[in-house]
Amino acid sequence: MRSHQPVSITPSTPRHVSGTHAAVHAPRVSLGSCIRAYITRSTLDVALLPEHGRLNHFPPAPLCTIAWYLHGEAELIQIGEKAVTQALPTPIVFNGPRTEPVVSYNPGQVEVFMLALQPEALHLLTGLNMAEYTNRSSAFAQVFDAEWQSMAQAVLKAPDHGSRIALIEAFIEPRWFAARPHKSPFADWMRDSFESMAVRMLASRWVRSGRQLERQMKVWSGLSYQRLWGLRRAEFRFIAAREMLRGSDSSWSDVAASTGYADQAHFCRETRKITGLSPTELKRRVMEEESYWVYRIWS
Repeated sequence: MRSHQPVSITPSTPRHVSGTHAAVHAPRVSLGSCIRAYITRSTLDVALLPEHGRLNHFPPAPLCTIAWYLHGEAELIQIGEKAVTQALPTPIVFNGPRTEPVVSYNPGQVEVFMLALQPEALHLLTGLNMAEYTNRSSAFAQVFDAEWQSMAQAVLKAPDHGSRIALIEAFIEPRWFAARPHKSPFADWMRDSFESMAVRMLASRWVRSGRQLERQMKVWSGLSYQRLWGLRRAEFRFIAAREMLRGSDSSWSDVAASTGYADQAHFCRETRKITGLSPTELKRRVMEEESYWVYRIWS
């Protein structure tokens, strides 16, 4: 744990640094309803970044992630509006769904490989109650069984990202085919796993009421129905907004209208509620500041 003063999360000047690397990698099609994406990040090819450049702003998301710290360490310094000091249990960290923005900090250079999983799929694969891990970061070995730990160690030792992805998919694919509800007419889970999860629960013989539905949604995803839907809707619309504003003269009112919000004020309120920033300030930081790298690459 570092002993110097806490890092301010509001830099006074833009700090988007050339030479850092961040990317999103798609899973094979057969795992699309289980694995959302792989995310890679490295600052090894540049000199040690200033403290503001070593921050990482993560939006709230209804996803679970497994993060392998191949080099370096991290700690949480802010959850929502609350300042914290929590060292992450590297080198392999399990993060449950997040309902608030999170800011982490890297004391030095870092290289990290992340697996983003649909929470309902991870529940089927492992039996984990997602509600117990919502807004939590845990040591991987304290959550997963010996088979998963063996896979995770192999990924940690793999020579490159391609090998890591191959190891993960060789491990998960047969387990996913065995765990997913093949007998359901919605076996493909459609392209939107949220809709398919709701259909699957509503069709279940043991879900007979709205209260049961809400309770089971918490177990499978870690979030309430309303919260899960709100986060996924916001994600889809932020992506659409980003694409519209790239190299265009579109206004926020145009973005709000085209992405289904009642008006610009509604769009701005929801953006601030989820990210803590206005759309204009969020756009500026994403475009200019190194610490918003996740927002830049996510799609």
